[in-house]
Amino acid sequence: MRVVTVVILLFFCKASELRKASPRGRANHGRAGGSRRGSSPVKRYAPGLPCEVYTYLHEKYLDCQERRLVYVLPDWPQDLLHMLLARNKIRILKNKMFSKFKRLKSLDLQQNEISKIEGDAFFGLNKLTTLLLQHNQIKVLTEEVFIYTPLLSYLRLYDNPWHCTCEMETLISMLQIPRNRNLGNYAKCESPQELKNKKLRQLKPEQLCSEEESERLDPRPQVSGRPPVIKPEVDSSLCYNYVFPIQTLDCKRKELKKVPNNIPPDIVKLDLSYNKINQLRPKEFEDVHELKKLNLSSNGIEFIDPGPMR
Repeated sequence: MRVVTVVILLFFCKASELRKASPRGRANHGRAGGSRRGSSPVKRYAPGLPCEVYTYLHEKYLDCQERRLVYVLPDWPQDLLHMLLARNKIRILKNKMFSKFKRLKSLDLQQNEISKIEGDAFFGLNKLTTLLLQHNQIKVLTEEVFIYTPLLSYLRLYDNPWHCTCEMETLISMLQIPRNRNLGNYAKCESPQELKNKKLRQLKPEQLCSEEESERLDPRPQVSGRPPVIKPEVDSSLCYNYVFPIQTLDCKRKELKKVPNNIPPDIVKLDLSYNKINQLRPKEFEDVHELKKLNLSSNGIEFIDPGPMR
């Protein structure tokens, strides 16, 4: 009888231990499962998360498309060669925005909301060859914006609401240079109405400026009882000299009738546009040894001496 009693007691003790162990087992199992779920990687594509950086054919790319970005992030690698920023929310390209990416070869900014590009936006991009700006909200742009991209050979500007007026004259002149056959193809005017759907590359300078605008930008002396003020014809002291980022002499709209004969020899860019120079003589720029860019547009030049310019 005692043996039976002992067996029954052992049975109930064992059952009690199993009941107590079972909740702990389930709890432990739940915690283990939760731990596994917490450590599993979940890939989310949401604004603010890191962009994809990868190498293809030994060249480094940054793919940050469709991230709703409004600016360049500070932690992007500086040795990028290609930057893909299409379909974001960028509205303004600010001065020196890409200056730390000195090796950049291509920059894709299409399908953003860009309406303004500041003058030094592309500062430092002297290796850039491809720039995509189509499908944005840009109305006016000048050639000076591209002074920092001397190797640029592929530029897309179409599907922007271009306002084709005097302010666009330098850009349109740049696009029409024969060697720039891959710059600005298919871009068309949105306004004014008389130029709507005209291709930028096919416009003539006289189509851009009305007589009123020309008078405002290049005023003629008023007839009065006073003798007219005689301005020097060849003195470069009337011009503005800029040292940074490159040596530039700006002689735009100074009513010069001849090319100045005292141009500093280290000038790299010379702007003589919108003056009254009607002929070019031989060796006009002989002493300007570093000259790389010369703008003589809107002068009414009638004769260029066939002798050498330098």
